[in-house]
Amino acid sequence: MHDIPNVTEVSRATASLIDFGRNFPPPVPVVQNAIQESFSHLTNTNVADAIRFPRFTGTAKDRQAAANWLARRLKGTSDPDRIVLANGSQSILAMLIAYYVKPGGVLLTEALTYPAIKPLSRLFGVTLSGVSIDTEGIQPESLDEACANFKGKARALYCMPTLHNPTSAIMTEERREKIAKIARRHDLSIFEDDIYGVLPQAAPPPLSTFAPERSWYISGLSKSLACQLRAAYVAGPSRSMMENVFWPGVRTTNWMIAPLIAEIATHWLSSGLALEILNSVRVETQKRRSIAEQVFGRRFDIDPASYHLWVTLPRGLSLADFVEALKQRSLVVGAGDSFAVGSTLGDARFRIGLGVAANEDELRRGLAIVSGIISAET
Repeated sequence: MHDIPNVTEVSRATASLIDFGRNFPPPVPVVQNAIQESFSHLTNTNVADAIRFPRFTGTAKDRQAAANWLARRLKGTSDPDRIVLANGSQSILAMLIAYYVKPGGVLLTEALTYPAIKPLSRLFGVTLSGVSIDTEGIQPESLDEACANFKGKARALYCMPTLHNPTSAIMTEERREKIAKIARRHDLSIFEDDIYGVLPQAAPPPLSTFAPERSWYISGLSKSLACQLRAAYVAGPSRSMMENVFWPGVRTTNWMIAPLIAEIATHWLSSGLALEILNSVRVETQKRRSIAEQVFGRRFDIDPASYHLWVTLPRGLSLADFVEALKQRSLVVGAGDSFAVGSTLGDARFRIGLGVAANEDELRRGLAIVSGIISAET
């Protein structure tokens, strides 16, 4: 009979684990203050009535606050009637894949992509096909060829043009224009994941702005402000299209945002707390990037706002052996092959999420372990 560890032992093991495998913004004191202020705000309002019923696509106030926030990227004021609130980007993608791609269809994505898109595609009986990428992201010629090869079965493109996960690449404006033209030519819907897009001080306009009639722009707060606030937003081509995609699922799925979370998210966006947190996250990211560069003894040639690093292993060190060696030292990274879609681009690489470590000492200690194993092989 196997020995079952007690709760204390499990807690200690969990507490000692350094998890670079997940990717969240670094913790900043402003978040704690914002949460406390939010509860104070809620006690001074009739919150019981405000959260009494499901908010489905969000209240008018929710959507207006979201529109103002998304306007930071979409430029100008977004139309609140084209915005829906959800409990995370995965929930949004589930509804979009089910409606547009459907079983038997093909969803195109970068050859390296957000790992959660894989089980989502399997869930809906959708074929996932990777498109070649370079230092800017999707290569237009490869996208055009994939669309032609699938002869109409390729129905949508899921991509992350700004601070791509895992490479941190940022697609140029010229490249975005080319991708938009190809999508039009092949009648391809675009699911643009801009979850990190608000982090850079300056970035090209979203891909969605180059083909708005077929684009679904996805953003949220858990990757830019705080992982505690799982609120996501999607802006679609029109109000009627939003209703067609999302409204039928209100009685059969769980994509809707929890009313209390929506209330807090809208308060953060409306009160200026969100911008204060965003600026703090940018500052803390810089500190953590500096620590990483000190520990690794090199500069990372990516946008300063990126808090995830894409690192190449030295020749001769297998990814599996490297990941196992880290596990033996209670440390986890994002294995590169988990991001790959029909490619070998991740076979000798891994991602480090700098934001999850509780503090800078833990971050430095974990990075030193990673660096030490790599150095031992060079």
